[in-house]
Amino acid sequence: MEIRLITVKEDFEKAYNILNQKEYPLSFYEYTLKHENYTSQSIGPKLVGAFQDDLCIGTISYKINPCPYLGKILEVKEIYQLNILGHKVLLDFLDTLALDEDCQAIKICKNNAERMDQNLFDRLENFLKKIIH
Repeated sequence: MEIRLITVKEDFEKAYNILNQKEYPLSFYEYTLKHENYTSQSIGPKLVGAFQDDLCIGTISYKINPCPYLGKILEVKEIYQLNILGHKVLLDFLDTLALDEDCQAIKICKNNAERMDQNLFDRLENFLKKIIH
């Protein structure tokens, strides 16, 4: 079992494939854009994946937000897993991540993948994807 920050296209593809594409509102292109901000100065969420035998079994999308009263807060934006093992591994990893980042609290939001501003091509892609599936 390996847990790593997702930074390459192959890992993004593996992570996107565990999502239910019929219900997930973002296309692969939007999903990649949303999480590609993995540098230390980025303001977008980071994406961490749990991999077993080169298969993604779960992902966590998170941000670290400063709070004047509590210090840093680890805010989990989305969490997805294939099975119970992925769920357990990811929840255990949240504690480790919070300690490594000196966070005082962990905030887990409901899975809320908001749609990004779409251009015509993204809307066409989503429309065709819904027809095919």
